[in-house]
Amino acid sequence: MKRNVFTPLRNRSYRTFFLSQIFADLGNWLDLLAIGALITFTWNLGLAANSAAVIAMGAPFLFVGPLASVWVDRLSCRTVLLLSTGLRILVIAGFLLAPNLYVLLPLIFLKSSLASVIEPARQSMLRHLVDQEEMAEASSLGQMVNNGMKMIGPALGGLLLTYSSTTAVFAVEGVLFVIALLIMLRLPFIPAAAVNRELDGKPSFTREVTEGIRFLFGNRLMRSAVMIVGLSMFIIFLYDGFFPPLIKLLGLDVMDYGLVTAALGCGSVCGALLVGQFTAWRRNPILFMAFGRIVSGLQLLIVAGGAIYGVGYGNTIFWVINFAFAGAVGVGMTVPYAYLIQTQTPPELIGRVSAVAMAVQGIAILTAPSIGAVLGEWLGLGWVFGLAGALTVLLGVASTLQRREKKDLTVSVRS
Repeated sequence: MKRNVFTPLRNRSYRTFFLSQIFADLGNWLDLLAIGALITFTWNLGLAANSAAVIAMGAPFLFVGPLASVWVDRLSCRTVLLLSTGLRILVIAGFLLAPNLYVLLPLIFLKSSLASVIEPARQSMLRHLVDQEEMAEASSLGQMVNNGMKMIGPALGGLLLTYSSTTAVFAVEGVLFVIALLIMLRLPFIPAAAVNRELDGKPSFTREVTEGIRFLFGNRLMRSAVMIVGLSMFIIFLYDGFFPPLIKLLGLDVMDYGLVTAALGCGSVCGALLVGQFTAWRRNPILFMAFGRIVSGLQLLIVAGGAIYGVGYGNTIFWVINFAFAGAVGVGMTVPYAYLIQTQTPPELIGRVSAVAMAVQGIAILTAPSIGAVLGEWLGLGWVFGLAGALTVLLGVASTLQRREKKDLTVSVRS
């Protein structure tokens, strides 16, 4: 039977996993605006408080995830998903009762810590539910859900804030996590992969943590992929917080901002579907990722041209199409990356390797915004986008030139 991007959904266990991911990801992104509204409008706090919240969101992926991932590999991934989601519900209940920032920040940190555990557990579960032949399609569907919920969650949260309050947002978020938990109860039990291998002597926590790091950076294919993604994320977060002022520079208004944001999200979803449908890139995923960086960099240079020289000034249709295309091309990096992590990593290391890969991105998230703010004050907003575009093109070209592995991807997975 001919495969397409939706083929993995024929698998009942994967359908259950996929449905639980929809509700969990929607809940995860729902409170993005609500936390900012609570800090800024309810408690009347300033930029320092908002920055502290951002740090509390991002730090666990760098510091907690790689350590906690050892337990992801030691325990059943189903057990980890159920416990982590249950604890998330308790954290959301804490959001509802938080009286001030000093209580809210630890709760935000705990919620992100649980998220840093859940993602490796998902990767481990996915590895057991989907055949390797369908992993590209499954990776595309996962990215489709992730990008789709990034768009729908904040929009729904904003709608709830408009007609209700932050309390309503957190209450709905809690309900979504309860639904996700109930669906997860139907997932099959899968023994911990790590117990199926022989260890030299008693397992060492430190050794198990470093084992994931050594594998990730010792595999040439994985090392190339993680460097492309890590550097790309650093470049992206140089300008990621500048979209509202950028919209003004492009001659657009608040309504246009909503349209451009929606176009970016829709483009990401469509891109994930296309990459999952046409999977010839599996023969050379690094080259595919590198080419995507070149195209993304050129798109950023167009944005810089609009901000600096007035290209497309006030033309809503032009910028909606431009950012929809940017969203679609961006998925050309994330889907092959997720596919490589799944197909190149031994089952007993999947939790640790995916957590370390997330930690590399966490470094970019925590450092790049501050550097971007300094560059914005020094160079001006348009030139930040120009610099980001040039760096992205150079990254793509360098990745292409350094691509010396075989043309065809040789899967080195121990099943």
